[in-house]
Order: sequence, then structure tokens, then C-alpha cells
Amino acid sequence: MKRIIAFGMILALTVIVSAEDKKEEYKGNVCYTESVEVSKGTSFPVRVFVNNTDTLAGMQVPIYYRSEDVDLVCDSVSYVGSRCEAFSLSHSMIEPVGKVVFFAFISMTDPAREVAPLYPADGLVATLWFTAGKDIKSGKVELYSGPNAIYPHDKIDYSYLFWTPGAEQKDCLYRPGYITIK
Repeated sequence: MKRIIAFGMILALTVIVSAEDKKEEYKGNVCYTESVEVSKGTSFPVRVFVNNTDTLAGMQVPIYYRSEDVDLVCDSVSYVGSRCEAFSLSHSMIEPVGKVVFFAFISMTDPAREVAPLYPADGLVATLWFTAGKDIKSGKVELYSGPNAIYPHDKIDYSYLFWTPGAEQKDCLYRPGYITIK
């Protein structure tokens, strides 16, 4: 009986420690993508979220979808239904050879139109649309970004950035998602 009680106490302590670790993971600003499992021969969305603790006026996010085995195609970026849908400036680019999709938002660019920044919350900021061809290999593709990610350009900095209405740059962790082709 003592062993059962001891085992139960150790199990409960493990659950409490795991819950505390998960809480710590979300302190500060975090950008993350969902993980999806899809079939060959389909087009599908992958949603990108930002859980921000700072008020943000803008962001630019390059996301790599590179794999040596799985040849995905990124078709487009949509902001419909996102927290940034009404921002004054929204921009996206896709670099198919290097497998990079980039999107950027700025809340205030038009003095005649007032747009609220992203107040602290967690929610959708963009939806990336991909196609997995019928002849594509099965496998898993990591959607990678973060402070070292950049969309290639010789004169303009298209790196991973987040900033406040006062133009103060803020750190934002990135948690990758995965696309698994069945």
C-alpha cells in the first residue's frame, strides 16, 4: 500500500512540474505555427499565431518550409479572420527556391485611418496555404523561424522582427509547427 501511495505522490509531483514548465514556456511574446497532418494531392492551410505580452504595432516573419525529401509548394498568405486583418499595411512574399514564406504588418501607416495595435492576447495573425502534390514523398517538414530567420534580399532587411507603437523592438520566441504528409 505504501508503494502505491508513493507512486501516486511521484506521479502528482511530475504533473505539477510539467504544468509549471508549460507556463514558463509562454512568458513573453511567442510566435508559433500549428502542426498539421495532410494527404498527398491536397491544398491546405497552416495557421500562424502570436501570443503577445507586449502591445505590438508591427511584425515581420519569415518562415522556412525546407526539406530535402518533401517538396511542398507555398501558394499564398491570407489575413482573413486574423488579429492583423485591419492593419494599414500587410505584405507577403514567397521565395519558392529557398522555400521561405514572409509576411509583415504595420498597424499605423495612414494618418487618416486609426488602427489599433495588437494588444496583449493570443490569436491568429496569418494563414499560410500550401499544396502537397500527388507525387510528393511522405514525410515531415518543420516550419522554422525566429531571430536568425531571414527572407533573402541584398538591400532590405526582411528578418524576424516585432516592435511596439513606440518603435521599440521586442524579443519574440518562435515555436515551430510541422507539416506531416501521409
